[in-house]
Amino acid sequence: MSGVLKYTRADLAKLKYHPVRPLDVISREIGVPVEEMAKLDANENLHPVPKEMMDAVTGALQSFSSGCSAQIYPDPTQTNLRADIAALHGLTPQHVCAGSGSDDILDIVMRLMDAPSCLISPPTFGMYKFLGDISKIKVIEVPRKDNFEVDVPAVVAAIRKHKIKLVMLPSPNNPTGTLLPNSDVEILCKEDAMIVVDEAYADFAGCSADELLSKFPNLMVCRTFSKWAGLAGLRVGYALGDPSIIERMLAIKQPYNVNVAAEAMARAALANRPAIMVTIQSLLDQRDRLIAYLDKYRFLKPHKTHSNFVLCDVEQASAQGLASFMRNRGVLVRYFGTQGGQLQNNIRISSGRPQDIDKCIKALDEYEAERFDQAAADTLKGMGDVEALIFDMDGVLVDVSMSYRTAILETAAHFGVPITSADVNAAKAKGDANNDWKLTLTLIEGGLKKGANKPSLEEVTAEFEKRYQGEKGVPGLSSLETFIPSLPMLKALKAKYKLAIVTGRPRKPDCETALKAFGLEGLFEVVVCMEDAAVKPDPAPVKLALSKLKCKSGIMFGDTVDDCRAAVGAGIQAAGVVPPKHSKEEDSKVLKGSGAGVVLSEGMAELSVLLDASEGGAPAAKKQKKG
Repeated sequence: MSGVLKYTRADLAKLKYHPVRPLDVISREIGVPVEEMAKLDANENLHPVPKEMMDAVTGALQSFSSGCSAQIYPDPTQTNLRADIAALHGLTPQHVCAGSGSDDILDIVMRLMDAPSCLISPPTFGMYKFLGDISKIKVIEVPRKDNFEVDVPAVVAAIRKHKIKLVMLPSPNNPTGTLLPNSDVEILCKEDAMIVVDEAYADFAGCSADELLSKFPNLMVCRTFSKWAGLAGLRVGYALGDPSIIERMLAIKQPYNVNVAAEAMARAALANRPAIMVTIQSLLDQRDRLIAYLDKYRFLKPHKTHSNFVLCDVEQASAQGLASFMRNRGVLVRYFGTQGGQLQNNIRISSGRPQDIDKCIKALDEYEAERFDQAAADTLKGMGDVEALIFDMDGVLVDVSMSYRTAILETAAHFGVPITSADVNAAKAKGDANNDWKLTLTLIEGGLKKGANKPSLEEVTAEFEKRYQGEKGVPGLSSLETFIPSLPMLKALKAKYKLAIVTGRPRKPDCETALKAFGLEGLFEVVVCMEDAAVKPDPAPVKLALSKLKCKSGIMFGDTVDDCRAAVGAGIQAAGVVPPKHSKEEDSKVLKGSGAGVVLSEGMAELSVLLDASEGGAPAAKKQKKG
């Protein structure tokens, strides 16, 4: 490190938490007014708070005579708030430590404990590892069972093996919604470790480990007002624990960590708890209504939940693509991306108000209509008696609309030739345009002014690659690429067919980088790249793939006329695929005119008809259409 960074911790350079983005920022990006959006990405209670709570805040900020106002520092020990919280749980104020949201409480716990290591059970709330890394505590992970329940015997074994002194487990778990039964909490509390049960969503489950506090001094229960009370924007959380632990937490916390407005609102929430619980029941009712719909979509598998959200497996589709589709329609759901680990192809949908769930269902209906063409699926099923499935990469497996396509536009502009995406699409539709370097040069030559110097292919390639690969530490356009279809669906297809890629990309670094980035290494038995044979529409690369696969029959899936012509020339069936940001109606005419027997939707969800239920995929008639 150089400059002032040499005074900082080097290990923090890669440490970054990824929270949801501000609603007003997203609103501006997608052009949908905030009031028309359905915010279902952060598990908040979106119902209006009771008037009494708003009045309490106004009174607290203006009542100087009461010793509590905006001009005066708040009570550093939150005396009244802690008393109210204690009364709710049948405890004394000495059992309660309040903080600025449960994140603040968890941070205090991490700093308090003399623990070289902390145990968590992923997939789970990302703040545990984030806070552990900040506190230089080694985070040991014990994966959950396939049904997302905590593997209690494995946790106990890890506690003993690693001499772990701090265990953090939520109940219900975020993002899976699974409970940690009190019987399991008791087992864990018998170990020589501090057991922290994060109950941010306990009010939706109707059960709590707080009843065990008198029995186990090494148990701590954390709660928040963010979820049940609708106070996520004010940040109030608390810990319940043995008075000796609480005393030390109070000693090291920031002295004024709960502001006047937040404390007043939290106390008013406790006073108005019966009214707020009516909204909790509404959220649970809407959650159940949502689940009933989710189970009818062929591309979603909702998991059982005890909270105000539902985790869904995304099948025969891309979770990122689905989340983006809904976002563009003003419906925000949680997509975890690469930080999601095993949940990279999952989304989490929060419950909401009836109008929020209406918008969510409408967006999902639109997605299903756009991304699964039943007629195309039926046609594809009739083509499926083959040995191999061969895929083009760009536009079929990988969305390159912001990478290769943008690199073409920017490279042409560098040489003084302005072109548009429509120009690129038109050139691709004519065929013989599989090499983007050569295509860029052709477009430049067609737009150069008379007498202007014509760049060489080498010069065009160099400028193109600068933009695509990036340079001098600046990420290139390749970093904007996303995966389009469902990876689990492709893995299921591998059990039935031999899979291959035939791409116009150079093997190094473009193709290999994409294979690694999207977890495709080993999935495709054969990968044919630019250097291996003549480029499409020449059938040579497709024939080479068939030869290496030792197959005589197959289907080639591609998004351009070159892909279709290469497939037909190689003697196999051609299936067109609509790439992102393209019109299916327009592309279908072009692709079918070049030999495609069928044209699939973006993401190729129709491929699911080639799978049997026993092979991990969903049969075509898995779910009935909603009435």
